[in-house]
Amino acid sequence: MQLNKPFATVTPTLDGDVLAVLASADVTFTISQVQRILTTASGEGIRKVLNRLTAQGVVLHDEVGRTHIYRLNAEHLAAGPIMALSRLNSTFLSRLEQHLDGWGPTLRYAAVFGSAATGKMRLDSDIDLFLVHGADSDDDAWEQRLTELARLVAAWTGNDGRIVEYTEGQFRAAAAAGEPLLDDVSKQGLTVAGTRAWFNAQRRSARRS
Repeated sequence: MQLNKPFATVTPTLDGDVLAVLASADVTFTISQVQRILTTASGEGIRKVLNRLTAQGVVLHDEVGRTHIYRLNAEHLAAGPIMALSRLNSTFLSRLEQHLDGWGPTLRYAAVFGSAATGKMRLDSDIDLFLVHGADSDDDAWEQRLTELARLVAAWTGNDGRIVEYTEGQFRAAAAAGEPLLDDVSKQGLTVAGTRAWFNAQRRSARRS
């Protein structure tokens, strides 16, 4: 799946893209506003989708002067599933946080990085995970956790999980050497365990030493 295009999991058509826009905020949209957000869709295509969704009752249509405005019908039976689909990215991150919370203090930090964090996923993209763990972790137990984490990511999304892991010592050595990957995690990573403050403090400390 593409976390940045959650409706593509159920429909590859323009309908999903339009619903994603309408579900993004509890406001009205004009056809031109939807088109500016989607960029590649034609105004006529968007109009046809909105008319079809209005006929289904999923979208509410009104006119203000000569302007046609549309909004998601929050009371429609399908509104709940539509909103749930629109939140797939945040749902994925929440599941990760909840799962990693059970790993205890041996996990110092974790973040999603790469295309899953920047909103540029392709259908075949891996989901990149960055982890730092303490040297006191049991090797066998740690490997089992990594295997289970990769399995869960694939089960939840259909995408392979690519896990990059460091011990604290390896992390500090990489930071001191100016490892570019750490810049990517710092600038674009989405923290799912530990704190960004800890990550940045460790990097600064390693660079000074």
